[in-house]
This record gives sequence, C-alpha cells and structure tokens, in this order.
Amino acid sequence: MFDPSKLSPEAIAEMTTLMRQLKPEQMMRLQTLMHNSLAGFDVSKEMQAFEAELPAGFREGMARVMYLSQGIQVPPRPTVHEPTNSPSLPNSEEEARLVILRSVANGLISPEEALKVLFP
Repeated sequence: MFDPSKLSPEAIAEMTTLMRQLKPEQMMRLQTLMHNSLAGFDVSKEMQAFEAELPAGFREGMARVMYLSQGIQVPPRPTVHEPTNSPSLPNSEEEARLVILRSVANGLISPEEALKVLFP
C-alpha cells in the first residue's frame, strides 16, 4: 500500500505540482473517490471517468511519483521547452506494465525494482 509518510521531498514536490493542476471540483471528486475506495466501495467505473478528464501528463506525473515513492530514481521531467526523444507514453495500465517488463528484459531496471513498482 502507498505510504505518503515515506515520500522523499522530491516526490512530495512533484505531487504538489500535479495536484495544483487539478480544478477544485476535480480535487473534491478525487477525494471522494479515494474515501469511497478506502471504505471498500467499487469505484472503478467512476475512476475511469475521472481519469479521462485529467490534464495532459497528469497520469505520467503520478507514475513518476509512484516510482520515486518506491526509491526508484527516474530522470527529471522535461520542461515544456526541452525536446524529448522518448517514445510515446503508455495509454493503459497494461501498456505501462509491458514497458516495465521490457525495461527488465533490456537491463534498464532490476527485477527487484520492477516488483516494487508492479506490486507495491
């Protein structure tokens, strides 16, 4: 389970920046979804609809925070003005998992790091 008390200052700063991108009504909706999820309700459909409304780059930013929360160092986020040669970002959880598995196969991350990300 995600433990926010173990976040590094870098991860907290990134998360704060991301949360500031949300409109007040999106923030309230996120809080409601989190509350209902922790109370044991199935919020998968509502979460799917919520994710579709997120600002561009939000999901990728949260993925970066999750990597940082597991102690996995990732390169800094490029600024708007920096060109990036990276391939397109995954569009689904399944694609993201495949990227992680390919990274292990190519020796870019260790199997232990992949396990921390895939199964926190």
